[in-house]
This record gives sequence, C-alpha cells and structure tokens, in this order.
Amino acid sequence: MKYNQYLHIMLPTAIISFCMYIFPACTATKHPVEVVGASEDEIKQAIAEDRWIFVANQAMPQSGRSRILTSRYTMLCKKDTIISVLPYFGRAYYAPIGETTSPLDFTSSSFVLTKDVDKKGRWNIAIKPNDNREVQSFNFSLFTNGSAQLSVQMKNRSPINFSGNVAPVK
Repeated sequence: MKYNQYLHIMLPTAIISFCMYIFPACTATKHPVEVVGASEDEIKQAIAEDRWIFVANQAMPQSGRSRILTSRYTMLCKKDTIISVLPYFGRAYYAPIGETTSPLDFTSSSFVLTKDVDKKGRWNIAIKPNDNREVQSFNFSLFTNGSAQLSVQMKNRSPINFSGNVAPVK
C-alpha cells in the first residue's frame, strides 16, 4: 500500500476519533431540563410538589464493577409524568428479542408514587410504573443537600443502584 493511500484511509478515522475524544459532551439529551444549584428549601419544595430531577453520577450493578457515568443520565419526575433516561448494566434473566434500548429508557404517565420523610429530613420515594414491563420499582433516597441514591428493582433482570444529585425542575 502506498503512503498516499494509507493517509487517505487513516486520516479520516484519526480525525473522527480525535473529535469523539475532545467533544464527548456535545451529544443531545432526550429531555433538555435545566438543573441549577438550589437551596435546601427549594429542594424540599420541589420534592414535596413532585417536580424534581435526579442526575446519576455513578452506576452500581448487582454484580461487576461500579461505573462513573460520563454522559448525562437522568430521571425526571413531574406530577403526572416520569421520564427515565438511565443506563442498565446487569444480568437479564429474560430479554425480548430485538430489544436495542436500555430497559430504563422510557416515559410513563401511569405510575404510583409514595413518599415519606424520616426524622433526619431524608425523603424516601417509591415509584412503581404501571405501563412498563421491566421496572418493578424505583426507590429513591433524596437529601435536602442535593445528594441522592436510587435503587431500581427489575422484574426480569438483576437490580441496579445509582448515586447522584437531585435538583428542582425550573
């Protein structure tokens, strides 16, 4: 192979790889919601009114290593809708043929949400979607300082946990 032919083939590949390395955050999100810094009172009010967003920073599958998430993965909660855009790493006991998306990537308008506050001010929220065949429940522990934990129980897959932040939706 001549040097010119080699450059003709390898140069575009090198440019694409370089751009993917330098500009990884330029990907579009499915629901652009602005997350801003908020006070503890604003976070409390947003959780009480069911208008908050969970932004995942780390995924911890039941088996395997935990992963720092470099892309933006979120769970948006509004009064009448939840929008989940979360990754899944784990074992599938049964998986439908031809499924190409994460089982945690969906929108639901039929769900049961229960919440309570413990003595330390931590909000425990359980969301059970009625119109999703994979997710049994989302169990959140939300703190007024903005930190949050999520445990996802699945019907046909191993569970997965996430840690991240919670913020009001503006």
